[in-house]
Amino acid sequence: MPNRMTHIALAVGAAACVATSIALAVQPASPQRPADETPIEPPGVRAKLIGQTGGSRTYELVLAPGTEAVGAVSDFVVANHIQSAHFEGLGACTDAVLAYYDPASHAYRKTAYKDQMEIVSFIGDVAPTPRDGAGLHVHMGVAFADGTMHGGHLFETHVSPTMELELTASAVAVQREFDEAFKAWLLKP
Repeated sequence: MPNRMTHIALAVGAAACVATSIALAVQPASPQRPADETPIEPPGVRAKLIGQTGGSRTYELVLAPGTEAVGAVSDFVVANHIQSAHFEGLGACTDAVLAYYDPASHAYRKTAYKDQMEIVSFIGDVAPTPRDGAGLHVHMGVAFADGTMHGGHLFETHVSPTMELELTASAVAVQREFDEAFKAWLLKP
């Protein structure tokens, strides 16, 4: 016949199991892993879905050395049927064609840079246009070895050694519309 100490030990053990079960049941859930969606990766791009909230999806993109960044991001957007997004990133490059829009002449004034530069800011949005499948609008800031910086609207840049971007695709599509006054494609939310 079990003695009183055995009954106490069994009761304490049972209470501990119940308490552990209750504690596990009320623990906050660990962040839910995003749906197992593998993005299409164009040449020079590695991509991973890192978050999903409602209809929005956030991807981490890493561009390989030598990759032309504007084209690669545009290819990723088109391949993955993204109709609206914003992105930001950083990295380094060997060249860049930066510009500003001159409203008086209705044209971009471009400046080409050829040097090893740090990309301190790579930011933009996505909205399809009739003439450009992805509708990227990108601005970039670069820093030179002496600490000076230049920036503007980005036309072209080649990655060296890497560029890291976070791109968030929205579930709601947006487009650009041609503005006759500025002779430019402007965002139409």
